[in-house]
Amino acid sequence: MSDSHYEMAGKTDPGKVRERNEDSIGLLPELGLIVVADGMGGHNSGEVASGLAIETILSFGKQMLGGGKKAVPKGGDETQSIAERQLVHLIESANTVIFEKARAFAKDHGMGTTVVAVLTGPKSIAVAHVGDSRMYLFRNGVIERITEDHSLVMDQVKHGLITEDEAEKSHLQNILTRALGTEEKVDVEVHEHPVLSGDIFLVCSDGLTKMVTDPQMAEVLSTPGTPQSWTDKFIKMANEAGGVDNVTVAIVRVGAAKPSTVKNFLGHLFGG
Repeated sequence: MSDSHYEMAGKTDPGKVRERNEDSIGLLPELGLIVVADGMGGHNSGEVASGLAIETILSFGKQMLGGGKKAVPKGGDETQSIAERQLVHLIESANTVIFEKARAFAKDHGMGTTVVAVLTGPKSIAVAHVGDSRMYLFRNGVIERITEDHSLVMDQVKHGLITEDEAEKSHLQNILTRALGTEEKVDVEVHEHPVLSGDIFLVCSDGLTKMVTDPQMAEVLSTPGTPQSWTDKFIKMANEAGGVDNVTVAIVRVGAAKPSTVKNFLGHLFGG
């Protein structure tokens, strides 16, 4: 079996208007784990919630995925792949940590966060999310959103009450139907996507999508660059367009598949 090679980079920025950054980001390239969270709540509670989400998922992720082991969570949905079940377990663990902290401290009551967690695999990429932070796939010059916002306006779009364009401009845009940490249990949406060499995955908070359109994203990703240079460009564009919210971007590019060890060995052996 061949392993895809992944390059990744990410960055968060407070934007031009907000006093503090309630977004958080975590990358563990050696484990293929990427997490973006956009917190909400009064005082500094949004910052606390998103920080806890990242901290918990990365910490538990190291235990579950590190040291060459691939622990499979007990229970869970057995129709899901191992990677999907791992991501769901990590997000559910973060939900418990945030919910318990909010219950313990009055100032943090009701805090919550969105989350998108991504786990790269040899031939596919798993993504789990709660809320309206997004993941896009850019393939063969076309950009496609592959997560569905858990928001009031997206529910209205699904029921044919408004169009997607109207949803993007709606003043109800920030009302979430699901968030991490606000309730004892969380419903995590998870999917796995096959990868092709050259695929680019973009994970972001709504601080990017409020300021930069899908066609503008496609234009940037069509130009030669690296995950780091594209990330920097997107944050610059969001801020130049007004930077009304914190903005967080993580980008993963799929490189050519690496030949298997056996293939390499035979190649050296026979001078191939």
